[in-house]
Amino acid sequence: MPTAAVIYCSDTWTTAGLADEIADHLRSRGVAATVASFDECDEASLAHVDYLFLGCWTSGLLVVGQHPVDPWVRFAHRLPRLDRPRVGLFTTYKILTGSMFRRMRRELRDVAPRIELELKSRDRHLTEDGRRALDRFVGAA
Repeated sequence: MPTAAVIYCSDTWTTAGLADEIADHLRSRGVAATVASFDECDEASLAHVDYLFLGCWTSGLLVVGQHPVDPWVRFAHRLPRLDRPRVGLFTTYKILTGSMFRRMRRELRDVAPRIELELKSRDRHLTEDGRRALDRFVGAA
């Protein structure tokens, strides 16, 4: 059975809710998925899963300067090299994601050579487009 870890950084539990929905959808597709906050997970174990989803809420001035928060950035810098898992990113936002994914990718450039998926939600719910993207992502393995 394929394995996945869904790791999130959440301020108001919105991103945590999206992480739960991602994991639930993966489980419905036969993937053994675990969910954890970035400060609860063992970074070394993440290199051994088949799929890794890293999420953070979008910080910034609503329409400009979107970026991951500093605790998530520090977490990203502690990660081991992620050659095995297929990596996806996710974020929650109020108005725009703007440069959020570009900045997340930049923080992960030395540890995650291939980031293959980006999911976003204005609330804690996985969109239908997100569900289809997840299905393609795990189906392409």
